Amino acid sequence: MGERVVQILQHYRHDLMNRLQIVQGYVGMRNFDKVEKKLSEIVDYYNEERKLMSLNVPDFMLWIIQFDTRYENFRLTYKIHPEYKNLHASDSILVNQFHEFMERCAGILNPEELYEVKLIVEESTETQMKFMLSVACEAGEVEQLMNDIKKIHRDETAEMVIAKTMNGVSFGLIISQ
Repeated sequence: MGERVVQILQHYRHDLMNRLQIVQGYVGMRNFDKVEKKLSEIVDYYNEERKLMSLNVPDFMLWIIQFDTRYENFRLTYKIHPEYKNLHASDSILVNQFHEFMERCAGILNPEELYEVKLIVEESTETQMKFMLSVACEAGEVEQLMNDIKKIHRDETAEMVIAKTMNGVSFGLIISQ
């Protein structure tokens, strides 16, 4: 366990250093417009992470933090709309269901392509939260992925949502708070 935590921290520090070195490069070039833009992106990124932390889903948060390392040809961005929700009871459901979705994506989609993945978390009602993970992919891949996603084991405590989008596939869970 300790070694895994150290690996996660090393990767996390590496990503932060990469972001800061880009800013440092722009400062060195005296390109202050890009410095301002990049700093704003960094602050926005860590603000979204703060909101993710406030949902009280530690295993899901670790899954998100490790996403780009775990799924090498997928890049995740996320937007968290609610704050300060206690979703701890749904933590393992989120990890298991989204992990299974991504494993199916990795098994079907081209390993030589880089795919954009977006996670949006929002309140669907006063007592329900919606987690939607969308993968941008080619039209030819959508049908195969849709058919395979339908085979995902459904957890009784979360409503599963599967949909085609204009540029790919969305998989979501609606959970009660």
